[in-house]
Amino acid sequence: MKIVDLCEFYSERGGGVRSYLSRQGKAARARGHELVVVAPGPVDAVTDDEAGKVIRYRAPKMPYDATYHVPWRPDVMRRVVHEERPDVVQISSPYLPAWVGKGLTNVPVRAYFYHSDPIGCYVRPTLRRLLPERTAAQVEHLVWGWQRSVSSWSDVTIVAGHWLERVLKQQGCQRVVTVPFGINRAELGQDRFDAGLRARLMGRLSEDPEAKLLLVTGRLAADKRQGKLVQAMLVLAQRRPIALVCLGDGPERARLEELAQGLPQATFLSFTKDRAEYAAILATADALVHGSLCETFGFVVAECLTSGTPVVAPDSGGAPALLDPACSEVYPATAGIQEIADRIDRLLQRDPAELSAAAILAAENLLTMDQHFDALFDLYDRLRRAPDPRAAVV
Repeated sequence: MKIVDLCEFYSERGGGVRSYLSRQGKAARARGHELVVVAPGPVDAVTDDEAGKVIRYRAPKMPYDATYHVPWRPDVMRRVVHEERPDVVQISSPYLPAWVGKGLTNVPVRAYFYHSDPIGCYVRPTLRRLLPERTAAQVEHLVWGWQRSVSSWSDVTIVAGHWLERVLKQQGCQRVVTVPFGINRAELGQDRFDAGLRARLMGRLSEDPEAKLLLVTGRLAADKRQGKLVQAMLVLAQRRPIALVCLGDGPERARLEELAQGLPQATFLSFTKDRAEYAAILATADALVHGSLCETFGFVVAECLTSGTPVVAPDSGGAPALLDPACSEVYPATAGIQEIADRIDRLLQRDPAELSAAAILAAENLLTMDQHFDALFDLYDRLRRAPDPRAAVV
């Protein structure tokens, strides 16, 4: 089976969609399938390795984050689909790649993969700030019109969790199927705790038994709201000794580094491809502090739970679907800095051993990535063999 993915948000730095597609490409090769990714980039280039074939076309940089590029070549997307003759066209963006996908003919299956939630990230928070609740909900429903149209001509719309499937169906999207994401459980665990790493990250607080190490991670961008998290930690630092480790890169990094200078200890680390190092950071932190309101799954939340690390997160997006009150504190999406600080403080007052045990227990029901990709490829295979793939979606 051959899959061609029409992609948009394919960063030079990495990021969620690119990481997922790399994993998908490796999983496809291991199962005798092939993934071909078509994405904008800094230059025209073709690579073909264990993660599959990636066709990049030269495109302008996006203004806010220059590691992303504008998908401005519908002709390239159409040409690749024509040449590759895929069994499945996988659409990883609701924008220009989706428009291209709509016009394709003679493609057995067109699958819209709901990787991101632009309405939850940008539209909903803005409407809630500017309009009364009822009016905001009405306007949001209108904005959902484009997502409804993408789902209407796609054979299937794929989401990572049942909570998100319910949201899309409530908004009128059709043929929505949950294929739960998973994690690479073998790479993670409480046993990855590293005392030496902790001492380095804690700095001058390393000898203080009351000091706590807080983790913030992900693409450092405004929509991830890490600035608000650091501001909450500045408030919290007036009450108790805390250290921050921020793992990630992005356009907000310099601002966050400047803001974090007011903390007793702050360490900023770039994204690492060393999975052992990544696992050690997760297992060594006392808590993950999460800010995004629009995660469609929440890989880092799931990975922290598997590492025995409790979580503080908003009550919006994918995080709440993964969490249990026994291992987390959840704050309202509209919470201010003081309220977020209070929730972090409340978590840190709880028994660490009980929190860690509850986190591991909450992670037990998570699938592995192998299970996810088995289910995804089985779905694609079933749809491409069906006389009418739309009728085969259940």
